[in-house]
Amino acid sequence: MADLSALRSLFSNRNFAIYVSANIISLIGFWMQRLAISWLTWELTGSEFWVGAVAFAELAPLLIISPIFGVWADRFNRKLLTVICQSAMMLQSFVLFMLIMLDVINIEILFIFALFDGMLQAAHQPVRLSIIPNLVERKDIVSASSFTAVVFNVARLVGPALAGIIISVYGSAIAVLCNALTYIPILCAWSFIKIPVNKSLNKSDSIIKGIKEGISYVKNIPALGNIFILQTILACGIRPVTLMLAAFVGAVYKGGADELAFYTAMLGLGAVAGGMYVTLRGGTRGLVKSMLVNSFVAIIALAIFAWATQFLLGLLMIFIIGWSITLSSVSSQTLVQNSIDDEIRGRVLSLWAALTRGATAIGVLLIGVFADYFGLFWPNIIAALICLIGLAIFWRKSRQMQLFFES
Repeated sequence: MADLSALRSLFSNRNFAIYVSANIISLIGFWMQRLAISWLTWELTGSEFWVGAVAFAELAPLLIISPIFGVWADRFNRKLLTVICQSAMMLQSFVLFMLIMLDVINIEILFIFALFDGMLQAAHQPVRLSIIPNLVERKDIVSASSFTAVVFNVARLVGPALAGIIISVYGSAIAVLCNALTYIPILCAWSFIKIPVNKSLNKSDSIIKGIKEGISYVKNIPALGNIFILQTILACGIRPVTLMLAAFVGAVYKGGADELAFYTAMLGLGAVAGGMYVTLRGGTRGLVKSMLVNSFVAIIALAIFAWATQFLLGLLMIFIIGWSITLSSVSSQTLVQNSIDDEIRGRVLSLWAALTRGATAIGVLLIGVFADYFGLFWPNIIAALICLIGLAIFWRKSRQMQLFFES
């Protein structure tokens, strides 16, 4: 049953209310640029491989950079690190806008910018995840974690819809410029947000030692490790389809930027619905079962989407994928956030980001490579089958996870 009191309690936290109000604007811009880059890649190359390669470049740095910033998120001022990352991302978007406007962009330059953007996102991700509990009281961490996922997916709904219109009328450059401008509100908002400086980690400790401590923390709690591995498998097999929509729209449905925006918006709509459900239900009881059931639904929807050639059936399946994979990932992330100690939060969540987002990078690259030779159907069907096998293995461990996370 929906628990609106959870939302009221959540927004009674002044810092969180300010952060969310400004951050959603920035996230809308982020999704506008993400769609603009994806569509520009397809326009420049018409290649499934390059769509996958650019998506890989945006995600792969998480594997290396994210754990380092996870240590720093536990060691230094999380607010300052966030401001530095967001300022750099704003500058990067302005430079990309100028290159597109000057008509000097090509796929090689775009790939390099995607890689640089991926580095910045990799630095920002663990800091962004670990700072959320600092904005609310302990009792609101579950609601805050799930609601920030809702905000992220509301932006995924609105951003591509706006980008589709802007790209059709003004071109990709203006969509990128809009992203740069949307960083201004969140950078200003940090002036009004006060959070404690984390002093839990000895600053003389090496980064390698800090990373090892995060890995050991996860390894020593079997239920936590199970969720990490399961979500890594799903990220590698299911998440890539959300980044390959430009290839699906162009190759399967013979559509343009408008159709791509429509598909991305439906994905976002499903994700918003799924994330809001987790937020309103409140608490952690039942989240393990929710994670497993919705993982299964996402796998089946992926298989049908890969097979479908009808526009409306494809839209329905991408909505279901958005709903179910978000419910699965938000449920698991909420369980993780609620179960770990704050002094090690940055290191654990950086490992989470590195594994899940990094696995998506590997998955999208592999699917892009094989799709160039075999089409989009078989790589995605095989990915769905691998995910189904992985889910079956971890379903047998559901009782162990329920006892740890929900008791």
